[in-house]
Parts: sequence; structure tokens; C-alpha cells
Amino acid sequence: MKLTIGKGTKPKGTISGLSMTEVDVILNIVDVADRRCFKVSDKDDDRWYSNEDFILVPDDTQRKALAKLGNEIRKIIG
Repeated sequence: MKLTIGKGTKPKGTISGLSMTEVDVILNIVDVADRRCFKVSDKDDDRWYSNEDFILVPDDTQRKALAKLGNEIRKIIG
């Protein structure tokens, strides 16, 4: 996995070198967080509060991919 962050007034970042399973894990996490955890009525004082626990039910392959992504991200951000 490679993380690239561009410089400038509006920096952009890219992540490359992911397997399709790793991409699937990221998409599932974002989808669940967007659809289930945050509703407009949950916004208070410019902050968002989750209306329930974050629930994700990965299969074994997805869980391994999630662990790999987590490890790689921790290496990048320290």
C-alpha cells in the first residue's frame, strides 16, 4: 500500500496498491458509517454523533484485509 499526499492550497491524497478485497473493505466501512451511523438529526453544535454502535460484519477474508489495512495505515501515520 502506498499513500501519496499532494501539496498545494487544496492537497489531495491517493492510496494505491490495494487488492480488490482491501478496496471492498474500505467501501463497506464508508457505506455503513454513512448509512447507519450518522443522520442529519444527530448533528449538534457542528459535530456529528453516531446514533448507534458502528456495526460491520466482515467475513474472514475481509477481516484479514481490514487488519492489513489498519497495520499499513498505522505505519504511515505513526
